[in-house]
Formats: sequence, C-alpha cells, structure tokens
Amino acid sequence: MGKKAKRRQRRAMNEMNQMVQGQVDYFQEQQQNAQNIADQTRAEFDAFEFSNPMAGIQNPYANITTDFGNVAAGMTNYAADARNVYAGAQNVYADAENAFENMENLYEGMENRFEDMTVDMRAAEFERQQGAQQRANILQGLRGAAGTSGVAGLAQAMANQGAMQAQRISAGIGQQERQNQMLAAQEGSRIDQLQRGAGMQLQQQTRAGRMQTQAMRLAGASEQQRMILGGASEQQQLVMKGAAQLQGLQFQGAMQAQQLSAQAEQLQAKGGFMADMAEREGEAAVQQAQYGQLATGLGMDYGMLAGANQGYQNALANQMSSMGMTANMYGSQAQGSMGLVGDLVGTAATASAIKGSFLCIPKGVEIDSIDKTIAIEDIKPGDTVIGYNGEPVKVLQKHEYLEDPTKERFYKVKFNNGSIVNVCDMHEIKGVAAKDITEDVISKETHGGVEFSYDLLTEDLGYRIGDIPVNSMIPKIATAIAEKIKNK
Repeated sequence: MGKKAKRRQRRAMNEMNQMVQGQVDYFQEQQQNAQNIADQTRAEFDAFEFSNPMAGIQNPYANITTDFGNVAAGMTNYAADARNVYAGAQNVYADAENAFENMENLYEGMENRFEDMTVDMRAAEFERQQGAQQRANILQGLRGAAGTSGVAGLAQAMANQGAMQAQRISAGIGQQERQNQMLAAQEGSRIDQLQRGAGMQLQQQTRAGRMQTQAMRLAGASEQQRMILGGASEQQQLVMKGAAQLQGLQFQGAMQAQQLSAQAEQLQAKGGFMADMAEREGEAAVQQAQYGQLATGLGMDYGMLAGANQGYQNALANQMSSMGMTANMYGSQAQGSMGLVGDLVGTAATASAIKGSFLCIPKGVEIDSIDKTIAIEDIKPGDTVIGYNGEPVKVLQKHEYLEDPTKERFYKVKFNNGSIVNVCDMHEIKGVAAKDITEDVISKETHGGVEFSYDLLTEDLGYRIGDIPVNSMIPKIATAIAEKIKNK
C-alpha cells in the first residue's frame, strides 16, 4: 500500500473516530443531563418528608370537663334522725295491783258452836234413882211379907211412883231442851256458814269485778298507746318514704342531667375529632398524591436516564470497535513500516497507562444481584446485576486486567452499614475516588497482592457492592484512550 493510500486510510479512520467521539460526547452529555435531572428528582424524592398527619392527634375525650362525681355523695339520709317512737312507751301493766293480795279468810274466825255444850245428867240421875227405887221396892216387898205396914208402904210406893213419873217427865223435857239446843246450834252453824259463804262469794265477785275493770282499763290504755305509737311510726315511715322518694327523684334528675351533659360534650368532641380526622386524611391524601407525582416523575427521569445510558453505552461500544479497527489498521500498516509499529506500541502503552491510572475491582469481590451476590470474575455480559441506582440492569461488557501484586493501591473501605467495598485508590464510589471518599465511611485499609482486576459496563453508571453504589470506570478509560488517539 502506498503512502498516499495509507494517509487516506488514516484520515478516514480519524474522521470515523471523530464521529464516534462526537457520538460519545453527545450521549455523554445527554447521559450527564439525564443523570443531573434524575439526581435532582431523586434528591427531591429522597427529601420528601412524609409528615404523619396523625402525629399530633389527641384524644378528644381526654380532657372532658364534665363532672362525673358521685351525685349521691351530698345526699342527706332522711332516716338518720328518725326517732324510735316506741322509745318512750310505758308498761301500762307496771302498776297493776293484785286484786286478791289483801283478801280475808272469812272462815278464819268461825266458832265451834258445839264446843261448849254440856251433858244432861238428869236422865242418868233418873236412872240411878229408878234403880234405887227398885231396890227400895224390893225391900218393901220383902217388909210386907214380914209384916205390918202394907198401906203405908203402898202409899209410899205410890208416892215414889209419882215422883218417878215427874222425874221421867223432867227427863223428857231435858231431852227436848237438849234436842232444841242441838238444833239451834246446828241452825246457827248453818246460818253462819251461809253468811260466811255469801260474804266470801260477794268478796270474790267484788275483787273479780275490780280485776276485770283494772284489766279492761289496762287493755284500753295499752291499745290506746299501741294505736298512738303505731300511728306515730306509720306517720314517720310515710314522712321518710316521701323524703326518700323525693331524694331518689332528685338523684335521678341529677344523673340524667349529668349524662346529658356528658353526651353533649362527647358529641362535640366526636364532631371535632371527625373534622380533625377528615382534615388529616385530606392532608395524607394530598401528601400521597405529591409522593406519587414525585415517584412518577422519578420513574420518567430514570427512563430518560436509561435511554441516555443505553445511547452512551452504544456510543462507547462503537468507540471501542473503532479503536479496535484503528489498532488493526496500525497493525496492518506495521508490516510495511516500522514507524507505524512505534505508533501502535505508543498507543498500547498509552492505553496501559490510562488503565493504570484508574485500576479496577480485585478478583473475588461479590457484586449485588437480584437475590444473591456473584463474584465479579464469574459475571458475563448479558447477566443481570443491581445497578448504580439500585435497580436491576444488564451487564454490557466485562473487562479483565492483569495487575502487579507488589503495588498496594487497593482500598478496603468500610461503611456504617457494615459493607466493605474493595477497589483501587482511584476507582470511584458514589462518584468519589476511594482514597478521597469520607461520606458514611468508618475506616479504610490499603493492601496489595492483587493479580487480576475487573470492571463492568452496565446499563447505568455502574453496580452495587453491599448496597453501596460503585461507578463503572470503563467509560472514563475509553474516553481517555480516545483523546490520546485523537491527539496522535
């Protein structure tokens, strides 16, 4: 190939590289603008304060001032001063007299009318004399038989007989007198008994009447007292019953008034609470709508960012392809010219130097995936990982680099969420080089011994390690290489 053709080839390649670089610059600008918009929207989204409209809500019933005191506390016990109407009752039988206490024994003074009766001796004396006369008669009879005095003896016998008759009559009279005395004594005793019996009966009747009269008087007084006390008690009960009923009605009225007052205050509190809740629910609805609006806008911004990222990644892919073509061109030209070999060697050295200024992720570092973590060396283009913005993204490219294990330029950066991000000193975390980052950082530890490192080109700015956003450095390396090639 002639020099003129080689110059045209280099010129055409340079024009293609310029076009590709223009494309990269354009989509990089678009990506940056979309990123700025998305970052702003995300900042607004993150800064959105979810104020709790219910936070200051108060119990409307907490300070109800209705006096729920015991309305019965001050009520008077109307029975407290009630008097015992029977307290002064007297025993109407206490002074009752025994009507039989002073009764006299009417038989106590009775005399035995037969006690002083005498024995009538005349009949005995008559009998004695009769016996004597009989003896005299027997002697006289014996004298007649002896002799002389018969007439005289007979006269004497007649006289004696008359005397005897008189004595018999006298004895009969004495017997009648004795009989009359006995009859008189018996009749006197009978009359005395009748008189004493009648007196006793009269006395008993008198005392019985007196007792009956006293009992009737006492019974009447007791019944009167019972009626008076019963009437007083009934009157007192009626008064206390009426007072209790009146007190009950007053208490019931006070309770109803208290309940009505409480109900009124509860209704007022309930109405105020409902109005407050309606206002707070309205605030929550507006807040939710605002949050939804921000979320929708953020989704749209991330959609635009995803498109810009895709365009930028495509431009980078084109750039990488262009650089490959450029390298092939220099390689083919090197066969005809040692000068061009120098250019190629210079370009390779430039790429290595640029890569060395950024470095990458050590082998063995786990990258966040949807449901697990994957070692970076095991990830392939087309795999899905958690992107820089926390959403699932596809891996477009994976770059592998040979490292110098003697250099201690790698950092183990520990964050306050417990995650450790292992990258080189210039690899960016949250857009800041690892050696310079301080946000949420607890500690940093440098180390060497890395033989291989890797980096991933994704659909957004990078990927996540332990939920920490880590930037992909491939776009910056490609841009730096393109600038070096363009300036050759």
